[in-house]
Amino acid sequence: MNLTKEQLDYIRSFIQQKGYNYIDVQLEILDHVASSVEEKMEENPLLGIDAAINDTQEAFGPDGFAVIQKSVVNGLKKKYSKFFWQNFLDYFGYKYILLVLFLGFVVYKLQEIVSNDDFYMIYIVGMFGVIGLLLLYNIKDSIYKKYMSYKSSVSFLMFLGPFLAITNIAINKSVTIVKIFSLNRSFLIVSVLITLFVIYFIAALKTAKVGMRASKHIMDKYKLVL
Repeated sequence: MNLTKEQLDYIRSFIQQKGYNYIDVQLEILDHVASSVEEKMEENPLLGIDAAINDTQEAFGPDGFAVIQKSVVNGLKKKYSKFFWQNFLDYFGYKYILLVLFLGFVVYKLQEIVSNDDFYMIYIVGMFGVIGLLLLYNIKDSIYKKYMSYKSSVSFLMFLGPFLAITNIAINKSVTIVKIFSLNRSFLIVSVLITLFVIYFIAALKTAKVGMRASKHIMDKYKLVL
């Protein structure tokens, strides 16, 4: 037998009442539960939908549907973590390594050319540029916050703040002149940090965009089953 739309809505409402708030998690649970409920009601036509749902929930063990949620969350974390690190490490491959080294060289030379105060102002302007890029890429938390795909994909952006704080400290301490292979150690550290930040930011932004597209796809799918 096939469940009616009303029965599917009833199951979805039951899942929501159990505290599963992320829509993609709800859909995954709904898929499992609906299949099980169909089977149980086919085996016993006299079985009501409430009893079929409860039997299905008990079949998952003490944790109930949390088992499905855990599987979904772990799968998404693994998926986006793999995507992020692949993108991050790609910049140290043969295709981009010269560009990365050139960026580090430019940052280092810029510190030699301008004063520390001027370089710090350039850094601040650059940080405003980062904020502008975030706005340009249209990361709308209010739209996608109900999707675990979005939450998992944007998690890497949360580390931008600490990254910037460390870089900020390094810049303010870059007045000390200690040489490593004829290079100013402080300038070198700042150059490495800023270069790594740029690469991290690009990789994190790409990951967030993939999560947004996945959430948009789920959003469209969710509308189809409403």
